[in-house]
Amino acid sequence: MRRKFRICRPTLERFEARELPSASPLAAYPINHRNILVQERHPHPFLTHHQESAATLALHGGSPRTSAPAGYLIYRITNPINFNVGLRPPFGQVLVQHRQPIPGQVYNVLYVAVKNGTAQTFTAGSGFTVRLTNQPRSFAGFPVLTGDQVWKPNQWIVFYVLTKKYYSVSFVAGGFQLQTAGRSSTLVPGPSGVFLRLPYKPATFARTLDWIVAYGQGAQLGAGAKLGLPDTAINLLVNANTNRIDFAGHF
Repeated sequence: MRRKFRICRPTLERFEARELPSASPLAAYPINHRNILVQERHPHPFLTHHQESAATLALHGGSPRTSAPAGYLIYRITNPINFNVGLRPPFGQVLVQHRQPIPGQVYNVLYVAVKNGTAQTFTAGSGFTVRLTNQPRSFAGFPVLTGDQVWKPNQWIVFYVLTKKYYSVSFVAGGFQLQTAGRSSTLVPGPSGVFLRLPYKPATFARTLDWIVAYGQGAQLGAGAKLGLPDTAINLLVNANTNRIDFAGHF
């Protein structure tokens, strides 16, 4: 039995009779920069001043900026050859521990060196302090300068501990935490800041520590800074508003 097919002839609708999408009230209009400026002069009534500023900057492809407070920050010198490091002893030295070393005992040395990269001469009145990150948070830290000591531009200070451990702080985030005029920097010594099995002799220790920092294995026997070789224990103190990207520590 043959099936009957019904022939379908749909009627054609004239295209001009249809409403174009652009005529819809949801249509997207081209950006009028004059309108944007008018909107910026009349901010949204529910935005705070900071939200309004952030929204305006985002509209123009920017990002909000805040002015950093005063003070100083410390950065690791990642490319020594560009900074004329000049590790020339003698250095200032600050022991960052309560327990005093015992003469004749053998210790491992953990240290960082910081160069004053500012034009400012600091004194005890500057109030700089230093502590280890694994020391109690209630401890305010040791003073960096005491009495009539000064820290002149381009001078170095070595912060160190004497320990029986191979590495006495965390490799990731632990180290020497310095408070410098209201700003905090944590300096991680890294492999270059370790010197093992040093007999402690009070009469010669300061000279020995100077040699370790300037000419020891971490300093590539003194050639590292001249050749631009990495040294994880050398750092630079600068104004907190200095525009830098090679951060040394965690603030």
